Amino acid sequence: MKKYIDFDGVIKDTYEPLFEDYWQKQKNGEYVDDTEHVIKKDWIYVLEKSPIINNAINIINDLDDVFICTRIHSLENEGVAKIKDLRRLGVKCDIILVPYQVKKTDVVNAHGNILVDDAVFNLDEWTMAGGVPIFFDNYGTNIDGWGVENKKYVRTRSLEILKKY
Repeated sequence: MKKYIDFDGVIKDTYEPLFEDYWQKQKNGEYVDDTEHVIKKDWIYVLEKSPIINNAINIINDLDDVFICTRIHSLENEGVAKIKDLRRLGVKCDIILVPYQVKKTDVVNAHGNILVDDAVFNLDEWTMAGGVPIFFDNYGTNIDGWGVENKKYVRTRSLEILKKY
């Protein structure tokens, strides 16, 4: 059984530094394309300002058959920055970059494998492909970053749950 772990909102809390200026522009009535915002954002800055969630790096390094599976909007910006940041932090496992336009299940085989993710829609796709979903609930609200309530998946606030598998 392979264990796949999402990056944003599971390993590092990237949402605040990623969207701080986006939210401010929206409050000021400016139109900002969210996809373009993420593509053009300075990901080195985002990752420097993003805290590691609940000892995630140390836990990942203690696991077997673990892979980081992260959706990216840009290979040259976001993808490169995430890889370099993880390696700088001592992560040795494989890192799978998933282009924004495809599902994680299009890139890796979900059947019989685990995905820990903070997005319900990713877990829905994983389940439909025969995978084992685990909802990562960093804030203890049981609501994902898109405002969707988790009503069906086992939830956790720590990657320690993967030591059971």
